Order: sequence, then C-alpha cells, then structure tokens
Amino acid sequence: MLSADFVIATAIGYVCLLFVAAYFGDRRARANPRSWLNSPAVYTLSISVYCTSWTFYGAVGNAARSGLEFLTIYLGPTLVFVGWYFLLRRLVRISHLHRITSVADLLSSRFGKSSRLGVLVTCIAVVGIAPYIALQLKAVTSSIQAIAGFSEFGQGRLAGIDDVGLAFGVAAGMALFTILFGTRHVDAKEQHHGVVAAIAFEAVVKLAALVAVGVFVVFIGGGFEAIFSRAAEQGIAVDTSSSFDSRWITTLVLSIAAIVCLPRQFQVTVVENSDENHLRVAGWAFPAYMMLMSVFILPIAIYGLTVMPAGSNPDMFALTVPLAAGQNGLALFAFIGGFSSATSMIILESIALSIMVSNHIIMPLVLRFSAAPQGARGRG
Repeated sequence: MLSADFVIATAIGYVCLLFVAAYFGDRRARANPRSWLNSPAVYTLSISVYCTSWTFYGAVGNAARSGLEFLTIYLGPTLVFVGWYFLLRRLVRISHLHRITSVADLLSSRFGKSSRLGVLVTCIAVVGIAPYIALQLKAVTSSIQAIAGFSEFGQGRLAGIDDVGLAFGVAAGMALFTILFGTRHVDAKEQHHGVVAAIAFEAVVKLAALVAVGVFVVFIGGGFEAIFSRAAEQGIAVDTSSSFDSRWITTLVLSIAAIVCLPRQFQVTVVENSDENHLRVAGWAFPAYMMLMSVFILPIAIYGLTVMPAGSNPDMFALTVPLAAGQNGLALFAFIGGFSSATSMIILESIALSIMVSNHIIMPLVLRFSAAPQGARGRG
C-alpha cells in the first residue's frame, strides 16, 4: 500500500509540472506564434478536456452497473466531430468574426446583444457547473483514499486525512494556476496558449494511464476472450437489456449537447481555436482519442467484478485492480491519470466561467456604478 504522504507529494509534484508546462508554453507561443503549440495536434488534445474524472473512473463503474450505457458518453462527441464538422467550422467562423468569448456571449449576440440573456445564461452555467467542479474535487479525494487508505478495495476512510482539507488544497492550487495563466489576461478574447499546452499534456497523461491499466488487465486476465469467459462462468454478464431505451438515447443526446454547450468545451473548441483548418484534423483525431479511451473500459469493469471482493467500489477499479495485484507503480500512474482528468476540467471550466461572470455581470455593474457619479456631476 502506498503511503498517503507519498501520494500527496506526487500530486503536488505533478501540479508543479503543470505550472512549468504552462509557463514555457506561454512564453514559446508569445515568442513564436507559429510554434507547435498552435498545431492541430495540440488543439485536438486540448479538446479532450471533455474526458473528466467521471470519464476516467466513472465510466468503468457505469459499465459494471449498466453495461454498454457508458458508450453514450463517447459516442455523442464522436457523432458531432464526424458528422457535424461543417457546423463546428461555421460556429468557429462566426465566433472569430464577432469576437465571441463564451456561450453566453454567443447567445446574447444572437438576440441583439441582450444583456439580460447573457446574465441568465451565465447564472445557469455557474449554478449548473459548480456541483460538477465539486464532483471533480470529490473524485480526487476519493482516489487518494482508495490508493492510500487502510482498505485496499477503496472502502472506508483514511485516518489522519481530512477530505475537506484535501479538496481545499486541490482547489487552491487550481485557483492559483487559473489566475496565473488564465484570468490575468486583460483581453478575454486573448488565447491562453500556456493553459492549452498544459491541458494537451494532461490529455496524453490520462490516456496513457488508462491504456496502461487496460493493457495490464487484459494481460493478467489472459486476453479479452478469457476475461469475458471467466465472468460468464461466474454469472457475470454485460447488461444489454437497457441498451437503446429512452435512458440510453437521452444520455446520448446530452453528450452531443455537452461537447458544444459546456462552457469549457466552447472555450477550448471555439475561443482557443487559432485556425479553423485544425478542425479537419480534430474531426478524425478526437474520435480516435475517444475510441482509445473507451476500448479498455469494459474489460477493466468485467475483470474487476470477477476478481475483486463483493462490495468493492467499481468506480475505483482503475486504481484498486492494480493495487490488488501488487502493482503499486501502475496504481500511482492511474491515480495521476484520474488527477489529470479532474484538474484539467477544473482549470478550463474556471477560466470559462470567470470570463462569463466578468463580461456579463461584474463589468456591466462596474460601468453602471462608475458612470452614475459622473452623470450626477455633469448635471450639477
């Protein structure tokens, strides 16, 4: 079992690495606007901020509970990027032409620069996204509890570590990162090259971590066929009875909307886009990324149900299965992958929400109250 101090120190070291990546990425992009940071590959990887800790951990748990329903989370974005490429390109063109900075800005511009609509959309986004950010912080604390807790099956509570303290520490680190590399820009339309570089780096980390766990599971399980055969012998089977029902279709529709409408996705897909031709590469590369993220989800879930004790948390199988096999190094790598999934979402979502709140709520109030005294003095 890994010590809690070592796990937390590793997480802190990883956050420091993100600061370094963002700093040098920002400097390089400013010194050379045509550097590799403006390449289609980095742009495509940054879009993978869609894959949060729920995608990393929760997809395995969802597969263990509901069978193939987890695929809807991956199919939605794939359908958008493969089938609606021209819609995305048009959205990017319009946003660049009118200097759109957020979803709220886009909708308010569509209806005559309606300030009330902008405020309404911003409030809905803040209220709707805040619990989602809290969920990412919860995933970080739960993963630390699972990898360094007294129970190797992710059950129970780690003595001496306060969940609130852990969450607060992660939130403080992400807030500092967001201030230094995101919200310090005066022009909201200015692109955040350092942040995009860090998000792209995290995309590689979380993909490599999940694939590594998947390859390990398939190897020790004797292959895909052996894993599913052993599960069938124990009465464990993939639940396909609910496939293509109303819940399945609803989840698919929501994932289609999320890849465009979520503030962080609009930020990275539209606002951070420096060349609309990058969408041509993203049209096939991002679906390929999603396929790689999903290919090992079901084997990990089925193998976990087969070998882990009853009552084990399936959401933590990506961590607890390597731990149960004595592979502490792989479990730590998986933790960093899940940590990457959570931190990338928190960083970019915070930037997107801060731009919306600043542009549609704070600055209008500042301008209104600062203009009122001047008007009063003019009349006097």
